[in-house]
Amino acid sequence: MKLLSLLIATAFVLPAHATETAPRAVFDGLKQLAGDWKSIKSGSATTVNYRVIANGSTLVESWTMSPTRQSMTVYTLDGPRLIATHYCPQGNAPRLQLTQTDDDGTHHFLFFDGANLQDPAGSHEHAFRIRLDASGTLTRNEVYIRNGATYDPKTDVSEDETFARRAP
Repeated sequence: MKLLSLLIATAFVLPAHATETAPRAVFDGLKQLAGDWKSIKSGSATTVNYRVIANGSTLVESWTMSPTRQSMTVYTLDGPRLIATHYCPQGNAPRLQLTQTDDDGTHHFLFFDGANLQDPAGSHEHAFRIRLDASGTLTRNEVYIRNGATYDPKTDVSEDETFARRAP
């Protein structure tokens, strides 16, 4: 009887718990990216390094587009949400929040606030998607818009870039 009561109670608790832990599951999945990646786009020298720091509570994504152009995105859990703070070569720091995960494993992040976005002539990362493909490649897509502009996901688009893991 106790086992039956436990099973019935668990059936009602698990769905709510799964919803609450979805950002944690995504974060734990993203930590599997740890290591070095290189763009497979012809002519691109872009590399990305992922490392897990702070006792597993932070994922740091470091981009090198050229020897003088780097950026960093830091992923952390903030209560029930997963946030990504992007430190851009433009000197701004937009914060984006995980908004959804598609059936194919694509994680969508969307801007909610940021620092140093006062310059109306500047732009910032407003949305991005990231997916670890079944083939082992990484696909990433970033959308930048002008500071103060209204984001339109139908017209504010960019091309995917695919990365292959580099051998250790």
